Amino acid sequence: MADNTMSQSIKLIAITPDRRSKVPHTSLWAMCTALLRAGRLDAQLAVGTAAAPGTALAVRATRLTTRRNREALARTLCRSVHDARDRTLFSDPRLPLNRANILSAEPVIDDIVARLRAPEPVHARGVARLNRVLADGTGPLYRFGRGDLVGRLGASHAAM
Repeated sequence: MADNTMSQSIKLIAITPDRRSKVPHTSLWAMCTALLRAGRLDAQLAVGTAAAPGTALAVRATRLTTRRNREALARTLCRSVHDARDRTLFSDPRLPLNRANILSAEPVIDDIVARLRAPEPVHARGVARLNRVLADGTGPLYRFGRGDLVGRLGASHAAM
């Protein structure tokens, strides 16, 4: 009886596919490049460049779409709306937000936050676009910046 149980377990091991064989090998070089050139890679992802498996671009795309990164972006957007609504005399000088732009884009921001927090996967292209809006200190999110915040956020939301 013991021999029969052992042969069944051996069969199960032989039938079970090796999960490691399906995951493309990502080199340490690709992971380091993804960290060091995040801005450049975001620019490529934002315009729709395809990421070949195992490349720095693929590593960056994977990082952008993780649950952790999505939640961090959602918190950043919520914080910007909160700060734009805050009418205290002392605002944070490190974050000169364009309050009027943020308040006019609030419905789009709410939609993006809901999308980021939803359980469905998001596309790296949309998250990269959003990341660029948040990181661009000369963009419409920040005071003295130029551009259409509603349009840029809408484009990133549509690409998600």
